[in-house]
Amino acid sequence: MLEILGAGFPRTGTRTLADALRIMKYNTIHHPEMPLFPTGAGIKLPDTDAILDCPAVLYWEEIVERYNPKVILTTREPNDWWESMKAHANTIRTGANMEHIQYSDALHGLLFGCAAPNEYWWKRRYEEHNEAVRRTIPAGRLLELDIVAGDKWNKLCPFLGEDTSKAEWPWRNRRQRDSDGER
Repeated sequence: MLEILGAGFPRTGTRTLADALRIMKYNTIHHPEMPLFPTGAGIKLPDTDAILDCPAVLYWEEIVERYNPKVILTTREPNDWWESMKAHANTIRTGANMEHIQYSDALHGLLFGCAAPNEYWWKRRYEEHNEAVRRTIPAGRLLELDIVAGDKWNKLCPFLGEDTSKAEWPWRNRRQRDSDGER
């Protein structure tokens, strides 16, 4: 039964969070293969403890209503998120795999209202989504994590009722820091 929904948009540390949950022994699916649209019966998720990223984040409200999971909203500073998301989307769009390009464009169209990276629309949708999650999910069921800013086991473990892990934090897709420590 679903215990955890990662409600953060792509490029907010969702893969790192998925790896952290796996270290904590949660059966976790990151960026699952599932239809882009719910069926007439609604969303039916695979049998898992946790699900994160798209396309599940598109249906976060329905998933919360149906499964009542704890919600982890991964966030990052909007301008930093935009630069990461834009680079990621442009890399996909210039790739040779037309099926992946079409899938990503369809997903981005649903998520942001337009398939091609557009700073105004994508950042606006990102910020509106985060505010909607914060407004909707009760405080005891919501954890906001800014992994890029340094949130790790110290926030995740207490929220899930787990002991603080001695394991190394599983960084993924971390951009290199320059000599001043900036990303």
